[in-house]
Amino acid sequence: MSSFFDVLNGDSNPSQNKPYFSNLLFFLIVFSEMWEIPGPSVAEMNAQFASTKLSDGSVYQLAPVYCAFSKEKSSWCEELGVGDYDAKAIMYERDQYWNKSTTIPSQASALLLSSKLDPITPHKYAEHLLEVLEGDNKELVTFNYTRHGTVAWSFPIDNVYTGETCGMNVLASYVSSGGDLQKLDRSCVGEMPPLNLTVPVNYRHDYLGTEDVYDGAYNASLRQQPS
Repeated sequence: MSSFFDVLNGDSNPSQNKPYFSNLLFFLIVFSEMWEIPGPSVAEMNAQFASTKLSDGSVYQLAPVYCAFSKEKSSWCEELGVGDYDAKAIMYERDQYWNKSTTIPSQASALLLSSKLDPITPHKYAEHLLEVLEGDNKELVTFNYTRHGTVAWSFPIDNVYTGETCGMNVLASYVSSGGDLQKLDRSCVGEMPPLNLTVPVNYRHDYLGTEDVYDGAYNASLRQQPS
């Protein structure tokens, strides 16, 4: 397990090197819009992570990052000392529209896509959003076993991560029909592959250093060496 978390944490180090992703912008939005305020302490975040059955494995590490962005004056943030810089907090205030539902305009519709196995944006919140959207012209398309990001990761063939996805086709159908849910082609959802618990070879080797993730011995030589 120590080896697994070493690799996992190494993969999640913040970086500004990706041209289409900004950690600075990501954290600005997350802490301003989505974070609990006052923020939960490191101990509380660790406890939540330990009691959760399914997680993306990284959110519990963000408590100190929240302190650095928010400059919160709570005792546990003060102990970390990451917000004592000479500048304003990197957050914006929540306005009157924050955490409010909306009414679907009469000439529009709403399409939601979600997966029951999404550990980052859990499916129950998609169901809640569908419920609180005011109006009847709405639909939630649910995938059973797709990972986070249903448009990008709902591949129709198991372990083949190229080509069109089912989510992509559903979205394309929605756009091409002008948002008419009666014309929405969702047929591919029923043709998605069943749940497969076989762990890909690169995951077995790189993350766990074993050939058998369920009953295998650790073999450090299987771990991919950094180039």
